[in-house]
Amino acid sequence: MKSLQTRLALWLISSVVLLFGVHWLLASYAPRAFTEAYVVSRLQHDAEGLLTGLRLDQKGQPTLDPRYMAPIYNRPYSGHYFVLEANGSRMYSRSFWDRELELTPPADEQGEDPWHMRGFAGEPLLVWRQQFEKGGQAVSITVAEDLSDLDGRIARFQWIFGLGTLVALIVLVLAQRYIVRRSLAPLQTLGEACRRLDAGEIERLPEDGPIEVQPLVHEVNRLLLGQRERLERSRRSLGNLAHALKTPLTLAQHLLHRAGSDMAPSVRQDLERAMADMGAIVGRELKRARLAGEAAPGQRVALFDELRDLTGVLHQIHADRPLEVSLEVPADMTVRADREDLLELLGNLLDNAFKWAHGRILVHATADRGLDLRIEDDGPGVPPEELERLTARGLRLDESQPGHGLGLGIAQDIVAQYGGELRFDRSPALGGLQVHVRLPP
Repeated sequence: MKSLQTRLALWLISSVVLLFGVHWLLASYAPRAFTEAYVVSRLQHDAEGLLTGLRLDQKGQPTLDPRYMAPIYNRPYSGHYFVLEANGSRMYSRSFWDRELELTPPADEQGEDPWHMRGFAGEPLLVWRQQFEKGGQAVSITVAEDLSDLDGRIARFQWIFGLGTLVALIVLVLAQRYIVRRSLAPLQTLGEACRRLDAGEIERLPEDGPIEVQPLVHEVNRLLLGQRERLERSRRSLGNLAHALKTPLTLAQHLLHRAGSDMAPSVRQDLERAMADMGAIVGRELKRARLAGEAAPGQRVALFDELRDLTGVLHQIHADRPLEVSLEVPADMTVRADREDLLELLGNLLDNAFKWAHGRILVHATADRGLDLRIEDDGPGVPPEELERLTARGLRLDESQPGHGLGLGIAQDIVAQYGGELRFDRSPALGGLQVHVRLPP
């Protein structure tokens, strides 16, 4: 379980339910235990009264003085019973009403502990027995009392107490849930800030959250800032390097042009070709080195706006050719990527399509699960054997050669940096080349 709020809520609810369960069990057991202890003490008192009123004649036969017997023992089926045993004789209380009921303890009951049994009508009885000695004779007195009324009262108390406990438990669980939500609300606010950071709406996380998470937020913001600064420094350095390399190359080409008449034409052509290749290689590798790779948090690119601007620039470059470009891209679609990387990728693919299209270019994009982009043209396309070479894993096309390979090496590098996939095929709608780009979410 990954949700901190759910985990805390479950642990708190479990602990509260366990606590209330133990509390309810103890509160339900205590009244019964106390009540039965009170009944046993009353039975002992009655037994002592019976012992006081017991008389033994000359033959050792027991008689009982009625003055020492509670009147309830004379009422038939009153629920209060006694059996008095002395010298082999038994005396029963009038409450038995001449019916027999063996007040014998279970086999596992030992000593003078009270026990439970059922009465004439199945009512619960609490029975207590004790041995005495009077006039040199052993006397056994067994006393029993019906617990039906007490059990009913205890059951009603348990129901009322249980309902009250349940209401208190529900109120406490709701209160705990409210407290947990209020306590974790700053984390939810921080999560929403992370979503906005990923969507590009903010550039850093707010640092006014709980003290416990402020060090984490501060460290994340520091890493974001450091990443942006390193990327900017890298790009500035590469730009300076590109400018520094272009200057001596331009000077070398100028000197070569001035000295052209003093060298053989073949040597001059070889040097010019070498200088041109050198310039192309430097430019290409600098572009590759400037790739940012996966976008930092907070970087979002409006795809439709960038495609519209790129196609506008390419229309001006190819103004001598009337080309129709269809952009099937949602106007509010955004892509999580570095803007310069995405412009480099789109620029190379669209430039390739503009160079080879006869009259139509189709750009289609969706963002259901990452970026799914297709660029199609109605140009001559690529032969099937060349398509296999284009889609070969790890192939890097020579950008110095003319044709559809121009700029595709950089595009492959960018897609690879983002862990995506670049495929080439024949366009089913226009008949030319179709370039299919998929970038993961």
